[in-house]
Amino acid sequence: MQDKLIEDFSSAIIEENYYRVGNIFYFLKAKRSFVIMHYGDTSIRGRIIRVLDDRIILFMPEFQRSQERRSILTFEALNRYYFCEILITNTRQDIVEIQYPEKLKFITRRLYPRIQFDDLFMRFITLYSQFFKSKDEERELENAYPLFFQEIREDNPSLRILYQLITDEVRKITSDFEIKMFHENQILGFENLIEKMVMGEGRYVLIQDCSVLDGYTSIYESAMIVSMHDHYEQAVTRVGVKEAQNEIYEIQKDDISNFRLSYFALPIIIFDRTRGYFIMRTNVFDKRNIFLSQAEDIARLFRVFSYAITKVSIRTSHFDNVSARTRIVNISMSGLLMEIQDATLYEYLKKNKRIKMLIPVMGEDLEVYGEIKRFFAQDGYYYMGVLFFKTRPGDIIKLEEYLYENKNYQFF
Repeated sequence: MQDKLIEDFSSAIIEENYYRVGNIFYFLKAKRSFVIMHYGDTSIRGRIIRVLDDRIILFMPEFQRSQERRSILTFEALNRYYFCEILITNTRQDIVEIQYPEKLKFITRRLYPRIQFDDLFMRFITLYSQFFKSKDEERELENAYPLFFQEIREDNPSLRILYQLITDEVRKITSDFEIKMFHENQILGFENLIEKMVMGEGRYVLIQDCSVLDGYTSIYESAMIVSMHDHYEQAVTRVGVKEAQNEIYEIQKDDISNFRLSYFALPIIIFDRTRGYFIMRTNVFDKRNIFLSQAEDIARLFRVFSYAITKVSIRTSHFDNVSARTRIVNISMSGLLMEIQDATLYEYLKKNKRIKMLIPVMGEDLEVYGEIKRFFAQDGYYYMGVLFFKTRPGDIIKLEEYLYENKNYQFF
């Protein structure tokens, strides 16, 4: 392991100035940053607790001394990865004393230095991103419902307005519709096959004609909408054709007794979890069926509406003035590392990576836009690396000044 490190740093930049080397170790001590000692075949993590003129004292709780006195120390500071060969002069319990290094070798890691903070917090909200695989499909829907998409792009979209816009479209088809929402921890018992398919499987189910059995088992030319065809095929495999037809017939008999002509049901999804469903019906007195194209448009609108519900939830918990703050672990001119404790939100952001951030700097909130590029979890916390792609005019200058001041403060 030590030979590999020596080889990796063979062409690294060398710092031999006694005072600059000392500044680095004083910085590590002040920031309580970890250092790694590569001793024999083991790597031990510890901290610097004292810097003297001729030696440095380390706290190494897992250190076990052998006859070997030489070791290698590596650590990260001020956007650089450092390496030095050290001589162990004394050990006692968890304390290791090393001779003051004559030189340090380092590799610069990033164009912009990352400044670490313990007390810097921000607020954030997700940005609207393309929902559908085809840009033409998205553009067509946006052109058809401009007010809906104008509202969804707001930082605080009105769910009342969005729901009103959707129901206005639904009423053009039928006035018989309802929405059901369930508590997150509520144990669901599905009342019928439709509820099972929508709530349990997340399906968008259209029964286009209740007057014929084929209306329940049709195969639609749609990537989103289904009938009961898959359920029927599974029943045929399980109990045979006759029993499978009887199951569909019982569903049809109930629909006819309630004068239903067609219906369409879809899930309401919050944080990628089904929390309720919407269903619309036409009856024999309406004398109209729900067509596939109508169902697809309503399904697309509800997908975006589900996103809006999630966005409002994130705003309440992580963006409003009274919401919890999100810790910034480190920040540079090009991005930051943020820390949260919400596993559900962490998984959701893996699919919705573009965010708007408000970062408090010098008495005001800087408005920064970024995209999450890196995800990792550690010790019950969830971390995300964000790359900036836009700021409010003038804010990038203020961020640069702030980081420059804190860089000098942290160094000295």
